[in-house]
Amino acid sequence: MKKHILGLAWICASIAALAMSAPAQAQTVQNNTIGPSVQIGGGQTNFGIDSKFGVSDNLSVRPFVYFPSGGTDFGSALTYDFHLPNNGNNLQITPFVGGAVDFNTAMGSSITTANLVAGADLNLTDTVQLKAEVAVPLNTDSGQSTAVILGGGIRF
Repeated sequence: MKKHILGLAWICASIAALAMSAPAQAQTVQNNTIGPSVQIGGGQTNFGIDSKFGVSDNLSVRPFVYFPSGGTDFGSALTYDFHLPNNGNNLQITPFVGGAVDFNTAMGSSITTANLVAGADLNLTDTVQLKAEVAVPLNTDSGQSTAVILGGGIRF
């Protein structure tokens, strides 16, 4: 498990270094969202709240909390956001990659997992955003499984 956490720390440090070296892009709206989401994986469907807070033009912190049966699943991801040219379209898509730490207290157990995450944000309007994400655990010894996360949010 230590190797996986060290690997995740290296990935997050690399993403942060890349974000700080990337040229800044002008943004017309804020890069923060919060809203409901659903986590599907491991034979379960969990509902919760997902958020995104822009740290820089390309770096985001994405805290989350889900409510599986008999506990709580919470954590945060650090992602690098790839801002694609809009070309005059009303819809703006922003792919992202990164790493997350997940604390799960469901069913009376306490499991900490490091995950690789990838997905995309879809800005429908200046105030509404949809998100799709895949989270792949680096360690599956305690029954962790790949999850798909779908959500929406209000931008602020």
